[in-house]
Amino acid sequence: MTLESLVAQLPGQYGIFARNLNTGQTIAMGEHQVFPSASLIKVPILAEVLRRVEEEGLSLDETLVMRAEDQVPGSGVLKDLTPGTRYTLRDLSMLMITVSDNTATNLLIDYLTVDSVNALLRRLGLPQTSLERRLERVPAQVTRVNRTTAHEMARLMELVATGQLISQDVSRRMIDRLQRCQAPYAFAPPIEDPRYIGQLPAIQVAHKTGSLAQARHDCGIVFHAKGVFVASILSQGAPASQLQDRIHRIGQFIFRRLRAA
Repeated sequence: MTLESLVAQLPGQYGIFARNLNTGQTIAMGEHQVFPSASLIKVPILAEVLRRVEEEGLSLDETLVMRAEDQVPGSGVLKDLTPGTRYTLRDLSMLMITVSDNTATNLLIDYLTVDSVNALLRRLGLPQTSLERRLERVPAQVTRVNRTTAHEMARLMELVATGQLISQDVSRRMIDRLQRCQAPYAFAPPIEDPRYIGQLPAIQVAHKTGSLAQARHDCGIVFHAKGVFVASILSQGAPASQLQDRIHRIGQFIFRRLRAA
């Protein structure tokens, strides 16, 4: 089966890009199509936090106060906790990735500024990825949508995987955070898959997912015994619950092809 024939069976729109970093083998389809980024935009926000640690001496022990007006719906836990509490930048950035906390993300956006995150994206050579607004604000700013492409998210993951995102240390810290993402990943088998018992934890995944009512994404790095590959799968045009199964099918296709390369 080819990628084209697989995708033809799956209603919806897809942007796909993956590359084996050892062999250079690439799988791509619709990789430059622009999609709403959903929570994938949290990856460059994390990168900007860690860039400031590296280049400007920012301390992750610095704290921000979460006010009642900062609490927004959607994913995460801070929306349900006590307003007026202080949280460190370390904890906010971890919550933003591990449980995709929207309130933590907005606190970091307010602290960093939209312009600074976009300046880093331009510096990294990612012109189609943009942070346009905070998350889950009411009323929603529907005319301004955070956006990205499969190619650019995979490129961002490649910079991380190869130690070129600002520095080796920043890249290492990015991998550490992304490995803690609690959402299921699309492009490697679950650790309980009997076909791979005895090979794990040789397979490790650092990734970030994103979800909207009509969109579901995953991007990340897969480390396995034969090497490393990066992958990004963006989808839209159907309920997120349906798209989750579809991007999983695409992800398993990518895993089989690139792991064998």
